[in-house]
Amino acid sequence: MAGTRPGGRANAIDRAPAAGDRGPVTSREPNELDGAALAAAAPLVARERRMAIAVLVVLAGASVLPPTTPIGLRLLPALAAAALVALSWKRPTPASGMAVLVAALLSVSWLSPFSWQISMAFAIGALAVASRYRPNWGAPVVERGRLLLGGTLLCAIVTPLALVGWVALLRPDVSNVVEAIPDYPVAALLSAGVGFALVNALLEEWIWRGVFQARLTRLFGPTAGVALQAASFGIAHAWGFPRGVVGVLLVGVWAVMLGVLRHHARGLLAVVVAHVVADATIAAIVLFWLR
Repeated sequence: MAGTRPGGRANAIDRAPAAGDRGPVTSREPNELDGAALAAAAPLVARERRMAIAVLVVLAGASVLPPTTPIGLRLLPALAAAALVALSWKRPTPASGMAVLVAALLSVSWLSPFSWQISMAFAIGALAVASRYRPNWGAPVVERGRLLLGGTLLCAIVTPLALVGWVALLRPDVSNVVEAIPDYPVAALLSAGVGFALVNALLEEWIWRGVFQARLTRLFGPTAGVALQAASFGIAHAWGFPRGVVGVLLVGVWAVMLGVLRHHARGLLAVVVAHVVADATIAAIVLFWLR
């Protein structure tokens, strides 16, 4: 949500009259006022849209790099995201706030196979802190929303079927995931699996259906907002579980379902619940089938 720039000066979007607001009393007609405000805001909106797309492209580029990519090359997308932050330093917007999050995410995600959850938490925290000094970057606010039972069940049920089918039919190479699992007692592995399902689901939904979808919807509308976050989420799983071209398509389609559910539920509760089921399925497959 657009606020005021540091120093108290409102930008053109802030000055645009809200629906039903007649604005200041002048000799011009209301339609002339609306047209002038929209004309002034149009360049800012276009700039914000370009920034949002650039952030998604940088994240996609980082996501398709194989795990064996040298660290130096894996840090290049993080530097690109940091450059986007620098470009918007004097004129911060919610879209450039996405760049702050992605720069923080990519700066630590290369540390280890288990750093994904740590890097997501670090990225959300970085945006929360940064937005206190640059309010127009926008804090990563969580909206609880409603638990729509039908949509939540649908999004939850399709994932075990899709994941089991993907493993059984395609027999993908996920050896890097399986080999990273330590040889712990079953009770410890169960606890770790539950923790993974809860934490990973919350953080991924917070970023993609929370921060990304809300800001993309504001810029491009609800349909494009859902589609863009879904494409980003699918590509982010190029080396995840599921992975590869089929994995990206499966996750992308599921992310569309989650995005629609989040839109109608007006919050993250429903999508987090559905996502927990998916991540619990992944944990069960990796720990007790493939291991």
